[in-house]
Amino acid sequence: MATDSLELVLLGTSSPIHTPHRFGPSQVITDGRTRIMVDTGWGSTLRLYQAAMPPQSIDAIFITHLHSDHTTDLADFLVMRWVGGVRGPIQIYGPAGTSRMVKGFQEAMAADTKYRLDHHGEKLWSGGLSADITEFEAGEEPMVVAEIGGIVVKAFEVDHRPVKPAYGFRLEKGGHSIVISGDTNPCPGLLAGAKGADILVCDSMNQAMMKVLENQLRTAGNEVQASLLEDAHTYHAPIEAMAETAQQAGVKHLVVSHMMPPVPVEQEAQFVAGLDRVFEAKITVGRDLMRIALG
Repeated sequence: MATDSLELVLLGTSSPIHTPHRFGPSQVITDGRTRIMVDTGWGSTLRLYQAAMPPQSIDAIFITHLHSDHTTDLADFLVMRWVGGVRGPIQIYGPAGTSRMVKGFQEAMAADTKYRLDHHGEKLWSGGLSADITEFEAGEEPMVVAEIGGIVVKAFEVDHRPVKPAYGFRLEKGGHSIVISGDTNPCPGLLAGAKGADILVCDSMNQAMMKVLENQLRTAGNEVQASLLEDAHTYHAPIEAMAETAQQAGVKHLVVSHMMPPVPVEQEAQFVAGLDRVFEAKITVGRDLMRIALG
């Protein structure tokens, strides 16, 4: 049953670093009837089943940017949605390059699609993994890119250079708003997109804990991964800076996600230590399968 309230369901709260306890960045925003998925990070299709939201119940997908940790589970999503009985394309919205990416996943699974149609015939929709793809452009001020089942979705540009374009999303219904920052440094787009939001799901990096991880990797002989993580500091801001932006924007509830490093539960307090001195409202450390309802 649809309502004017919105609910956030966190599917994955990790980063490019794979862990057994946090999966790739992904979330669903729902009003109880319409379900909108933002990003399809690794493991997110499995998380949909664990959240009792199978892929065939998702109405549309929005992609913030084309980094692998936000996109690679799309192939599994498309297959499982199709074999779940859906007989029509999924709506996918994303930045320039989204169409090429989706077509690449479809081509990679083309043999599988053919084999299943040859085997099951008309039990499966002949359209297979079809998608209706919309590539959009947006600037710093949030602009409407779609309305899905009464939920208005706005996009705004964020600073994730050299990844460009990269976007955040603001989902609105009944005076409520949930904002997904995407991957970004503090920037005018994030400030404008998050203004007065009920919830901001925020890209989050604890620099001190990242440096500990980088040193551990070096000690273990993995210089390449350690140096790659050092590069991440240039396009992911320290969590304190993101909290300052949330404070300036008047956000009511800051949800820490896309955690770098993706710490276990027992280190969550350390991850956000001192953040309440920067951000005065509610702070929640996101976990996979956590649900936060408005209203």
